Amino acid sequence: MIRVAFFRKEGRIIGVESEGHAGYADSGYDIVCAAVSALLITCANGLESVVRAAPAIRQNDEAGYLKAELPDRLDEAQRHDADIVLSVTELGLQAIAQQYPGFVRVSTKNRR
Repeated sequence: MIRVAFFRKEGRIIGVESEGHAGYADSGYDIVCAAVSALLITCANGLESVVRAAPAIRQNDEAGYLKAELPDRLDEAQRHDADIVLSVTELGLQAIAQQYPGFVRVSTKNRR
């Protein structure tokens, strides 16, 4: 099971963390794992290269782990663009979780 958590602070997404493997099919043939991975890697790359937000990224491929957190200080344009990147990623992952509920779970965690 892949567990994805989006972190929110004051209503805005400030990061995402994913852990686990889908187990839908054998390694190398798992379309669910590939879809989740593609969305998360694109999100991290978008935050870094498009938004230029320099997110803190931790990754462990063997554990199926990825965490990307935004820095505390972003200008308004970066915040706007980061909201779009993270919201689109969340929508995509929720759609995969609805299609494959036994393999992906998406949740939200609020931070103060």
